[in-house]
Amino acid sequence: MLQSIVLGLVQGLTEFLPISSSGHLVVVPAMAGWDDPSLTFDLVLHVGTLVAVVTVYRRDLWALAVGLAGRGPDPADARRLAGLLLVGSIPAGAAGVALGGFFEDRFEEPTWASAQLVVTGFVLLGAEALAGRVREPRDVDAPRATAIGVAQAVAILPGISRSGTTIATGLALGLDRPRAARFSFLLSIPVIAGAAATQVPDVVDGSFDLTAAVAAGFAVSAVSGFVAIHVFLRYLRTHSMRPFAYYLFAFAPVSALVVWVR
Repeated sequence: MLQSIVLGLVQGLTEFLPISSSGHLVVVPAMAGWDDPSLTFDLVLHVGTLVAVVTVYRRDLWALAVGLAGRGPDPADARRLAGLLLVGSIPAGAAGVALGGFFEDRFEEPTWASAQLVVTGFVLLGAEALAGRVREPRDVDAPRATAIGVAQAVAILPGISRSGTTIATGLALGLDRPRAARFSFLLSIPVIAGAAATQVPDVVDGSFDLTAAVAAGFAVSAVSGFVAIHVFLRYLRTHSMRPFAYYLFAFAPVSALVVWVR
């Protein structure tokens, strides 16, 4: 139960803060000497964070659905957003299909994940430096959506933050912080759903066991993810992502050392 609660909290917070949920879910169990989470539990945690982001953006998603049905105040805007989300989702889907085995192997290497946390830190600092040079904020268009999608595909690697790299890419390309964060979190919905869906065949073979611990992990993941999105969006309006980079620079070597000692 304790392990489920801790990992649910780690998943919920780090999925949306720019510090890499995949990296933390590889490193934290290794640091604690725990077994790797089962596919069932991993699926449940991802569904928890999916529930969180869908809940936060429920109005946007409803407006998108209504607009795609030809109703609402601006169907053209809904079609445009849907097209941009589709364009942004293609790179991660293609990378998952083409390089799935390579990515899966990296999830078995905690030291690799710790090293990639440092890479995420440098990405955040670089994006903040570039964002400071932007004079006139821009909006998401097809080329920017593609670039953000490529960043999301790279973030399949454990230790490379999905939210961090996608928001950082948006900032580097001239988006303001609210636009970059909104597009990043909306873009997370298909990729989180896709990641969860790929594990369904391995879960429905009769091994699914809904225990109290699994339910606790789901609940903690959903609630902490919901809180993390709200807090981070409010923080990002007036603050930079540099503190998260500094956290990664401190946590990465400590985690690598603890794993090596164990």
